Amino acid sequence: MDRSEAELDAVLEFDRQPTVALVETDRFCDGCGYNLRTQPVRRDARTQLLLCRCPECGRFQPVRDGVTAGRVWLQRLGTLALFAWIITVLAVVFGLGAAQVGFTIIPLEKLTRYQRVAISTPPAWQSDGTDTQQTQSGLGPIVISGMRINITQGGTTTTWRQVVRESYPHYQAFMTLMHGISFALGFLLTLLAVVVFHHWRRWGYLVPAILVPAATGLLVWYIWYYDNPHLCDWATTKIVGQAAAHLAGGLTGILLGRPFARLLVTLMLPPKIRQVLAFLWLADGKQLPQVAAEP
Repeated sequence: MDRSEAELDAVLEFDRQPTVALVETDRFCDGCGYNLRTQPVRRDARTQLLLCRCPECGRFQPVRDGVTAGRVWLQRLGTLALFAWIITVLAVVFGLGAAQVGFTIIPLEKLTRYQRVAISTPPAWQSDGTDTQQTQSGLGPIVISGMRINITQGGTTTTWRQVVRESYPHYQAFMTLMHGISFALGFLLTLLAVVVFHHWRRWGYLVPAILVPAATGLLVWYIWYYDNPHLCDWATTKIVGQAAAHLAGGLTGILLGRPFARLLVTLMLPPKIRQVLAFLWLADGKQLPQVAAEP
C-alpha cells in the first residue's frame, strides 16, 4: 500500500469516529489558514487525541494547546487587549450618542434667532436668583437667565430672547441633511452592535436602536425646555423628527448591518485574513469564506 492509500485510509477511519464536540471558537488551520470554527471534533483511535480535520487542505489539527510560559503571557496580553477593546466600544457608543445630541440641537439653534422685547424695569432691590453683572456707567445690571439676556438702561429693561425665524433659506435641504446625519448615526450604532455583539439574538439589537435616540431626544428636550420654555412645543416636533431618523437608521442597521460589513470585508481584505472575521458569516448561518490551499 503506497502513501496516498495509507493517508486515505487514515482519513476514512478518522471520519468514521463519532463526533465528540464542535470547535466553538476561532481556530485556524496551520496549513492553509482556514477558520475551523464549527468543524466536528473526533478522537483519534490510535493516539486518543482530540483532533479535527481542515475541510480545505485535509490537515489534522489538535484541538487542545499545550500550556507553555509564552502561552500564559499571551493569555494575559489577550485579557488586556479585551479590556482595551471594551473601553473602545463604550467610547464609540458614547461618541455616537454625543454626536446625536449635537445634531439634534443644531436645527433648534439655526431655526431660531434672538429678538428684543422691551419691558418695565423691576425695582433694584428685587432679585430672581439669576446671575447679575454690573455693567459700565449708564447701564443697570445685565441679568442672564437661561437663554434670555436682560439689559437695564434708562428705566427700561430690554430682553433678548430666542424666537422662531419667519423663514430660513434652504429649509428643506437643511432639514434633509440633518435627518440624513441622524439616520447615518443610527446605522453606525447598530452596525457596531451587530458586528461586536454578533452572538446576541436579533431582538436584542432593538435595545440600543431605541434607547439611544430616546435618551438623546429627552436630554435635548430638557435642555431646550430649561432655556426656552416658550418654544418647547415648536422644538418638540424637530426633536422627534431627529429621533425618528436615528431610529430608522438603527432598524436599517439591524437588517443590513452584517451584510454591509461582509461586503466591506470581502472588498478590502484578502481571503486568508478574512478568516479572522468568519463570525460575520457564521452568525447568519452562512458558509465560511473559502481559502485556497497554498501549493
